[in-house]
Amino acid sequence: MKRNAMIGIVILNYMTYEETSNCIGTIRATCKSFYRIYVVDNASPDGSFGRLLDTYSSDADVELIGSKVNKGYSAGNNIGVLKALEDGCTHILVSNSDIIYHEGAIDRLKQFLDGNIKAGIAGPRILDENGEVSEISRIFVKTGIMEKLFATTRLRSLNYRNIYRTYYGLDKSFDEIQKVYHLVGCCFMMKRELALKVVPFDENTFLYEEELILGIAAETAGYETYSYPPAEATHLNERSSRNIGAYALIHLVCSEIYYCRRYLKASRLKVFPIYMIRSMLYLERCLKNRSYRMNLGKYIRESARRFMSSDGLG
Repeated sequence: MKRNAMIGIVILNYMTYEETSNCIGTIRATCKSFYRIYVVDNASPDGSFGRLLDTYSSDADVELIGSKVNKGYSAGNNIGVLKALEDGCTHILVSNSDIIYHEGAIDRLKQFLDGNIKAGIAGPRILDENGEVSEISRIFVKTGIMEKLFATTRLRSLNYRNIYRTYYGLDKSFDEIQKVYHLVGCCFMMKRELALKVVPFDENTFLYEEELILGIAAETAGYETYSYPPAEATHLNERSSRNIGAYALIHLVCSEIYYCRRYLKASRLKVFPIYMIRSMLYLERCLKNRSYRMNLGKYIRESARRFMSSDGLG
């Protein structure tokens, strides 16, 4: 394999040494293309980076990068992606640490992108720990306010105007290649040409909504996004975010408000129902989980600041 066709594989680590090591192992076992792995540690406080250095510092196919400050998913991935582009990588694979790659998955994603001029992003069929296909791993339309309400909140049970099924393409085959609007952010590959246009990713979201923003950016740049079932990967139930507890929902709400205000140009009035539904969910979790109760003040302060601001940032 020629070095001018190198895949840069970016893995963001935050207190997930075991998952990151397992992910690296599956890459090595299943990928035949020339690649280099960039592990970015997002200022893990549990010694993860030290353990990674002990394990991989002498490995030629792994580059370890430590961030002194955790600025979130997009910021952490920007560090790895920009380094991969600097090194001349022709394809960029952004991967959660809790991904297990199946045989040939990475090679097939690369081959698909190489064979399709307009394709800028491709992602594998995502399976859960039980081997079942994730039905919410591909999004077929741009996420607007109605999609937010009736596809991503509990209102989805109403299936108002068939929005939920249309949004996730539940009537479309999971065995066939599908053109989509965007993919979930746990695992996707980009062509270098597109990466140069959309990176750095917007760092105003700490966690969540990044893939929605990327979908808009890819469309604006004139590239298409595809779900590619011949490539498969298992997502281990969001283990990469298990260590942040209540902060996950806080970040979701704050990022969601920013996305709606910044990218949808939505008024506070339109965002308000979504904000209230999320807030009721947070209060419900307070009844069951001490972590949520302890961070209730933080949730109120940060989400309200975002909601009341003109730009969704506060």
